[in-house]
Amino acid sequence: MPDNPLVNFLRSYGPSAEADSLCDEHVQAAVKRYGVRPVEIPAPRLDEIADALLGAEPTNVVLTGTAGDGKTYHIRKFWQDVLKGDPALWPGDGGVLEARLPDGRSLRIVKDLSEVGDSLKAGEIERVTRCLIGDDASTLYLLAANDGQLLKFWRDAMEGREPGRERDAFAKVHASLADMLHHDLSADRDGSLAIRLMNLSRSAATDTFDTVVDAILGHEQWADCGECPAASCVDGRCPILVNRELLAVKPDGAFGGNFRSRLKDAIRVAAANDQHVPIRQLLTLTVNIILGDKASVNGPPLLTCVKARARARERAYRHTNPFQNVLGFNLRPSYRERYAVFSILDVFGIGHETNNAIDGLLVDGKPAAVRDGVFDRDLEHGESLFSRSRDLYLRGASGLDPVEFGRMVQAQRRRLFFTLPGTHGGDPLSPWRLTVFHHAGRYLDFCDALAKGGPEDDVAMRQIVKGLNRTLTGMMADDTDQLWLAMSVGKGDGSSGRLATVPPVPRRGMGPFRVAVRFSENTRRPSLRVEPARGGGEGGASLDLTPLLFEYLMRVAEGSLPSSFSRQCQREIRHFAMNAADAVARFYQPDDEPVTEVAILSVGGDGRIGSRQIEVGV
Repeated sequence: MPDNPLVNFLRSYGPSAEADSLCDEHVQAAVKRYGVRPVEIPAPRLDEIADALLGAEPTNVVLTGTAGDGKTYHIRKFWQDVLKGDPALWPGDGGVLEARLPDGRSLRIVKDLSEVGDSLKAGEIERVTRCLIGDDASTLYLLAANDGQLLKFWRDAMEGREPGRERDAFAKVHASLADMLHHDLSADRDGSLAIRLMNLSRSAATDTFDTVVDAILGHEQWADCGECPAASCVDGRCPILVNRELLAVKPDGAFGGNFRSRLKDAIRVAAANDQHVPIRQLLTLTVNIILGDKASVNGPPLLTCVKARARARERAYRHTNPFQNVLGFNLRPSYRERYAVFSILDVFGIGHETNNAIDGLLVDGKPAAVRDGVFDRDLEHGESLFSRSRDLYLRGASGLDPVEFGRMVQAQRRRLFFTLPGTHGGDPLSPWRLTVFHHAGRYLDFCDALAKGGPEDDVAMRQIVKGLNRTLTGMMADDTDQLWLAMSVGKGDGSSGRLATVPPVPRRGMGPFRVAVRFSENTRRPSLRVEPARGGGEGGASLDLTPLLFEYLMRVAEGSLPSSFSRQCQREIRHFAMNAADAVARFYQPDDEPVTEVAILSVGGDGRIGSRQIEVGV
């Protein structure tokens, strides 16, 4: 049976020595070598690039982001698909191409500014600077550079220059780019630069993930596998097709098709924690899920068709387990660390985190309905791999290796994370209980409701306010309807000596200020605000609710000590409270009059915070 060339082609995307230098040019070479159609991934910002360069008000375009975000891919697609440029001319002389735009202007295309030779780079920076500041209106630029390098180019250009107009121009571009990157802006604030900055790292994580997975799973050459005997063998199906099927199935009920949606949610949570997974890494991840193989310490980590048929005959699915592959456990630890996507997913602690209910499900099989659902849907990686060791454990057999059994339990926990129904909140069988982010499902629901313009989750907001009050006062308060902007006395963190110099801010009801939550389109995260009840939200203070901070507040509201989970979160909250208290104080004391009254806070028997006013000498 001949091998499917698609499998060998996909191996060029996976974690291997061949793919370590994966780039757009590498993929084009692999397409020619294996004679298959390339994996077609739409360039999500292509229309935006075309509008900026060819629209009513043409301007220069700078693409930035992290390595592997598709900057070169976008530029090549613009050259070939929009400008209809000759593919044979790509990527140009020294990485620079020239084209004539419909309005007569020249377009210089720089696919990667870091690849331009040192002898030409200084001249290119000078030329693009003139275009950006408006000194040269006859030329437009389309260029790309990683965000870590973009500022360095203009900073280096300033060095060694005598004070004067040229150095001032470099300094202006550098300062504007720094501000745009920091605040996620597409244009400079005063509009003095002719630029459209596009940060490809800001593309929606879930949209990018679906695009990559659909492109790989939907390739027409998978049809060639239908002629392979291992494709439909009942005794041992091809592990490549088994893994592809598990990743392809959409949710169809309580237990079916959760693998892809749960992985997408995890990537979305990571992105909300500012751990972005670029397109190149998503390709590596998807291929590793499908083709990953762990045969030996030094063996190749990806399946071929020959090896896949051997695995099918031996039913050796323990080596090709997709729920291990998704975390890179088919790779050597030192090799796995090279790939950002596996490091990002490792932060979740999947398989290491658990609770009694989930381990009871695995070992004791209770509740039976849930156990049947998660085991019957995936016989290759569930019952067939775990049942013998579980039975030996339950019988107390002496032949059981406790270390090996522990590894098997961890592997099954990982599988449960990707297959359990998506229950949220306090359900002990929530899949998120198998991660350090117990409330991640609730966080995503919270974000979705706000993004759609719906009302805020009242229960979640009560927990957030309770967590804030407990963090700021150091007391086990149960206040959920008003936020006390408390401060400590000296360096003490005890329950006594808590002070407030402004009245509490209500979550609902009357008052000059209120606690509100807004959804930011730029960060794709909620922002908690103490803002004026009237006036469009100006003049207050905000707290960016990342998944980590949300988790912190939920756990503190449930009873965890504020400093036990994250001191970083504690500091962020105190900084927010200080800014919010200043904003509220300016309303009550607009002329910067000194504070003459403070409130000493205490918790009553009902858990609510009370205050006792004292006068302060000035």
